Amino acid sequence: HDTSRGFVGGYEMETVSLGLPFMAAFLDPGAWGPRFTGALDQYDHMAGMWLVGEDLPQTTNRITLNDNVKDRFGLPVANVHYDDHLNDIAMRDHGYRQGADLYRSVGAKDIYEVPPYPSTHNLGTCRMSKKPDEGVCDGYGRSHEIPNLFISDGSQFTTSAAENPTLTIVSLAIRQAEHIGQLMRTGVV
Repeated sequence: HDTSRGFVGGYEMETVSLGLPFMAAFLDPGAWGPRFTGALDQYDHMAGMWLVGEDLPQTTNRITLNDNVKDRFGLPVANVHYDDHLNDIAMRDHGYRQGADLYRSVGAKDIYEVPPYPSTHNLGTCRMSKKPDEGVCDGYGRSHEIPNLFISDGSQFTTSAAENPTLTIVSLAIRQAEHIGQLMRTGVV
């Protein structure tokens, strides 16, 4: 956490080995021509880097239901609305620069700055909070509005963090199960 870099929080850099189809699809979506095919020709001499950072929460990011588009059961489909926070963009730009510097330091001949891969861990849509007006559930995932409803997934996160969320989700679910067991033993639920 060094704000002199132009952003808060941090990110990690992972080396990745991409399969050729994956690399071709995400190197430059929709690209064609000599630069693109030249990159594909160099595939067996490439190294990849994955930047993973924490996206800051924004109240404008949300999931809503689309009344005009229905699924095969006649239910409204979900609309996911997501905008990068200015901090996310500054962090990503810093990561691109650091990654390029690292590869240049080991003799890279070409560096390809790939657009952000559209991968997400959809988190935070039912954020935990102490107060009902600031979130959906309490620290144990129990809904503020419906006493016997518990939320047991990543939607209760208050922020995305910079890592895969699975172990945290499992830890919260185990903690929640123990809490529900205690509530049941005391006759609260």
